[in-house]
Amino acid sequence: MKLTQDIFANSEAWEQAGIALPSFSREELVQATTNDPTWIHFGAGNIFRAFPAAVLQEVLNKGDYDKGVIVAEGFDPEIIPKAYQPFDNLSLLVTLKADGTTETTVVASITEALDATIGTGEDWERLEQIFIAPSL
Repeated sequence: MKLTQDIFANSEAWEQAGIALPSFSREELVQATTNDPTWIHFGAGNIFRAFPAAVLQEVLNKGDYDKGVIVAEGFDPEIIPKAYQPFDNLSLLVTLKADGTTETTVVASITEALDATIGTGEDWERLEQIFIAPSL
């Protein structure tokens, strides 16, 4: 099993492994966020993925919102090609419960991950597009 967009075509195997998948359409989420971005977060590290992105996922799972988050990293931009791109911006959240059990969830609320280093080609151009979007 590999953490990529393909998991949604083989969701049964992930669920049998005890890994919760999002209950929303990832494809629709990405399209809606690309067309009308509403949230960009600066700082693409583990704390962001485990907390703000996970909270957004809960809101999306309930159907209370329909846009994902775009993450931009300017301090440690190598995280984008190492931790985001190979996994189609998905991450695995493992939560240790008080009773010693764990809960594992695929976090799919992050729709884009961009290098925010000034002048970094396509990523910088995309950031400019996002910042002029009236929806932001």
